[in-house]
Amino acid sequence: MLDTGELGSVCRQMSPLIERASGSEADVITTAAASAMLHSFYSEIEKIFALIARKYDNRVPNSSAWHKELLIQMSQSTPARPPVITPYVVDALGDYLAFRDLFRETAVTLMRWDKLAPLLARVPEVTGELTIALAIFAHRLASSGDTASPPL
Repeated sequence: MLDTGELGSVCRQMSPLIERASGSEADVITTAAASAMLHSFYSEIEKIFALIARKYDNRVPNSSAWHKELLIQMSQSTPARPPVITPYVVDALGDYLAFRDLFRETAVTLMRWDKLAPLLARVPEVTGELTIALAIFAHRLASSGDTASPPL
């Protein structure tokens, strides 16, 4: 498997919150921590995608909707690379992107545990699917003769 560095670190640090996701309620401190960690989770994924976009596509979207455009860009093949992620991963990450946007625009005290808990609970599954997709991407690059490893 690929070393996803900071993403793995964020996921490990989220473990207590992920375990707590099955609980029905959380206090404001736990909710704030979960919000910040979910934001970090998606931000680390975006960093990986931006590195790939720079290296293989020579462009990272820069419009006001660049976060969504980057996610879509990673699902498409280009002349320089195969798709990075599957439609399933795009859909799953879309939920985290929507949360990221909400987090950036809303006071953390307004975050609701009942909305965060399902996102927390899915982090291990989504991380696993993303890791598999990145490994397949790296394998396809290697099979195509690209000797440089992906910037992960």
